[in-house]
Amino acid sequence: MARILADALSRQLPQRVIVENNGGAGGLIATRAIAKSDPDGYSFLFQGPGHAYLPYIRKSPGYDVRKDFASVSLVATYPLVLVTRPSLKVNNLAEFIALAKKEPGKLSYGSSGVGGASHIPLAAFADQAGIDMVHVPFRGSGQTTAALLADQIDLVIDGLAPQIGNIKEKRVVPLGISTRERSAFMKELPTIHETLPGFYFPMWVAIFAPAQTPKPIVDKMSNAIATAMKDPATKKRYEELVVNAVGSTPAELDKFVDEQLTVSKRVIEKTNIQIAD
Repeated sequence: MARILADALSRQLPQRVIVENNGGAGGLIATRAIAKSDPDGYSFLFQGPGHAYLPYIRKSPGYDVRKDFASVSLVATYPLVLVTRPSLKVNNLAEFIALAKKEPGKLSYGSSGVGGASHIPLAAFADQAGIDMVHVPFRGSGQTTAALLADQIDLVIDGLAPQIGNIKEKRVVPLGISTRERSAFMKELPTIHETLPGFYFPMWVAIFAPAQTPKPIVDKMSNAIATAMKDPATKKRYEELVVNAVGSTPAELDKFVDEQLTVSKRVIEKTNIQIAD
């Protein structure tokens, strides 16, 4: 997604936009680097939900989300989908929750790692549903899905795109997606919210700048991203990834991040998810 955006921006801006892939520690290394970068409009952070998780799962993240960054634009959002194994013999989310309540501590869910992008929403789901499940962390979503397909775990939450094939070929049973509205990519899938009112945990990616970046620079980049997201070729490339292109204002991203921080803080503190610094 970052490279698609960089290509689109490079066609608009006077200079080429380069993507430097620095994904270590769930984005922590890249986030720290941009927090300390010169606010000259040449360095930006492309980050997702970890931006709202990391301040709470690490005692010393090394930056302050609100003080060290300026919001530029919400680039895109996309749903997560809860899937279970067919051999569990449940047909929908209500049946899964009922089974988990009947057999507390017996069912398990897999994640891409402690404190990761799939662990937090799964912990939030289990907490809101009032169910006790065993967390099994893996090293990446690919391993998690493989374990589900092998009947080694009972529940996974993943991006819709990598699960569409499994859903269509009935290798997994979809239980619900994490956004407020049904996805245009698979309208037949219910939302988790339809069974657990108020549940909302989208995946997202956004652009942030170092905090003291001048407002005219932030606004210029925000406008360029908004233009890029309206470009038919760029939108098509995002749609192929089962992603909804957005392109927001800085104020809209501020509001969105505040909401994500509030939800993340509540879930992480309640479930006591921590990663050693």
